Amino acid sequence: RRKGGWTFRLAVGWLVLVLAVTVLGRLLPFVDDPNKKNAKAILKPPSMDHWFGTASFGQDVFSRVVVGARISLFVGFMVTLIGIVIGGALGLFAGYYKGWLDSIVRLMISVTLAIPALLLVIFIVAIRNQSLSTVILAVSLLAIPALARIVRASTLQVADRDYVKAARVLGVKKLSILIREVLPNVMPALVSFAFLSFGIILVAESSLAFLGLSVEAPTITWGSIIAEGRIKFDKTPYMVFLPGAVLFLTVLSLNFVGDQLLKRFDIKESSL
Repeated sequence: RRKGGWTFRLAVGWLVLVLAVTVLGRLLPFVDDPNKKNAKAILKPPSMDHWFGTASFGQDVFSRVVVGARISLFVGFMVTLIGIVIGGALGLFAGYYKGWLDSIVRLMISVTLAIPALLLVIFIVAIRNQSLSTVILAVSLLAIPALARIVRASTLQVADRDYVKAARVLGVKKLSILIREVLPNVMPALVSFAFLSFGIILVAESSLAFLGLSVEAPTITWGSIIAEGRIKFDKTPYMVFLPGAVLFLTVLSLNFVGDQLLKRFDIKESSL
C-alpha cells in the first residue's frame, strides 16, 4: 500500500468519475445532445462552451464522449461477465477434476489463444451483422480462454492445499468441495484479472469501431469518435487526442487497479 497508495487512489477515483458521468449522462448540465447539430459551431477547437471542441456538424465532442462511453463500457462489462461465467467455470472444473476434461479445456485454450485475436474478431464481425450482440460475442471469444487459463492455474494451486485434502478424506462430495472450498479462494484471482481484461476489451472494441466494424451509426462509441476525427485530423486533432486520452486513462486505471489486486492476493505469474 505504501508503494502504490496514491496512484491506486487516483486510478480508482478516475474509474468512479467515468462511471458516474456515464451513468448520469444527459442529466448533467454540461452534457448536451450528442447528435445536436449547430451550423455556427462547426469544427470549433476546445473552449469553455465546448470542452472537447465540436465535430463536423457542430456536435459537442465532450457530450459524444460521455454518451459513447455507455456502449464502450457496456461491451466491456458484458464481455467480462461472460468471460468470468464461462471461462471461470471451464477453468474451475478443468483444474479440479483434471483428467480428460482438463486436457480438452487446455486444448481449447491453446487453439483459441494461438489465433491472432484481432483477426478472429474481425472475421466474426464481418460474417455477421454489425450489431451490439455480434461485437459482444466476438470479443467474448478473447476473454473466455484467457480467464479460463487464469482460473485453472489458481484452481490447481488451491486443490493441493491441506484443507481441501482434509475435506476429501472426510468424504465430502467433490462438487461441495469445489463450491465451498475452492471457488471462494479462486475468486480473488478471477476478479483481479477481470480488471485487466476489461481494459483489453475496451481497446479491442475501440479498434473495431476505428475500423468501422463495431456497432453501426448513429450509435456512438469511443472508437467511432476517434475514427471520425482521423478523417479530418489536420483540422480536428482534438477529436483524436482528447477522446483517446479518456480511453487511455481509463485503460491505464483498469490495468493499475488489476495489477495492484494481483499483488495484493499474491498471484504468481510463474504459475499462470
